[in-house]
Amino acid sequence: MNWDSISLVLRIGLLAAGTGYLGLIFWLLKHKKLTVRYAIIWLASAAVLLVLALFPYIVLVLTDLLGMAQPANLMFILVIGFMLLLLLSLSSIVSGFAEKIKRMAQKQALLEQRVRQLEERLRAEGGGQPPFPRESDQN
Repeated sequence: MNWDSISLVLRIGLLAAGTGYLGLIFWLLKHKKLTVRYAIIWLASAAVLLVLALFPYIVLVLTDLLGMAQPANLMFILVIGFMLLLLLSLSSIVSGFAEKIKRMAQKQALLEQRVRQLEERLRAEGGGQPPFPRESDQN
């Protein structure tokens, strides 16, 4: 494979797509639809896409070094690797949120038990009804 095997139209299309992709990421960041913490992997992927579009020779060299028949094979491997990294990252985030939700539910259950005990103690001391209705009483 040589430098001329990558058409100018394809390179311009890749540059336009990479620039649009990067612009979309920054737009999402600006409008707070995406936090910087989670945008890092997206920014890295946009940077790699732009570098490969600007310097397609890198793909050709890597294809030769890895002994692949076509540069498209290398691109598929890179895309699959990125998707696996993304899935691992999202799985880690979801696991963290699941743990936080579990802890919050446990704390809320303990607080409800404590409120019930205080209400019972208030009734036993002759205080009558609690100063506010419980959710179960409203339904």
